[in-house]
Amino acid sequence: MAKTQVNLGELSAQELTELIEQATAKRAEKQEAAKAALIEEMSDKAAQLGLSLEALVGKQAAPQTNVRKPRGDKGGQVAVKFRGPDDATWTGRGRMPRWLTEAIERGQSKEDFAV
Repeated sequence: MAKTQVNLGELSAQELTELIEQATAKRAEKQEAAKAALIEEMSDKAAQLGLSLEALVGKQAAPQTNVRKPRGDKGGQVAVKFRGPDDATWTGRGRMPRWLTEAIERGQSKEDFAV
């Protein structure tokens, strides 16, 4: 493999930028050529076995990411399930409110406040 000797220290910033762009373009071109050659080679081998490349590879799975999907119900209103004194309400989610905790300690049941 012959390498072209380039003294990077003598190049200006503009010349270095152009060199990087040219090298990136050449790299992408060579990768595409190698990919096409590999696909053709695999297609030929699959054909020798009486298979198509699509049947051999099958359906590609979507790449997995560590990003959670957003909830469809995010931001929606939750129905009130309990109503207490002074029109205080609780949906039944999260920590039980103080007014309901105190009422239960006095002997009332949670169902007494159900809507």
